[in-house]
Amino acid sequence: MSQTPSNMMHHEEILIYDAVKNLSKDELGHRVRANATARNFVLTDEHLDVIHTLVDYYRQKCKQDDCLATHEHVRFLEEAYESKGGGRYLNMLFNMPDPEHRGVLTQIHELAGLPRLRLGKNKGMGTAS
Repeated sequence: MSQTPSNMMHHEEILIYDAVKNLSKDELGHRVRANATARNFVLTDEHLDVIHTLVDYYRQKCKQDDCLATHEHVRFLEEAYESKGGGRYLNMLFNMPDPEHRGVLTQIHELAGLPRLRLGKNKGMGTAS
């Protein structure tokens, strides 16, 4: 049985869609709160709103491909929060004190317990491989 590229998993990668498709809002909120506490990160409703928005986007967008590249996700978030300042707002909101945590998407994925993004980089909002 052959698999098409759209449903194949890369070695040791979990597809983002698989990680979010059955994730309830309550479970996500619990996971985010626990991870924020472990990182001494002060979590607000604004953070949760952005995280829920991104997870909903992944549920819609990532059904057909693995979504490990960051560029489209960054653009989506910047446009979704344009009225609040776009990328500037997101960078301010997810400004973590630990220098090891770079990039809004990386921080969201860590807080939400989502698979690490490994393809593509975008200074400030992308990932650090």
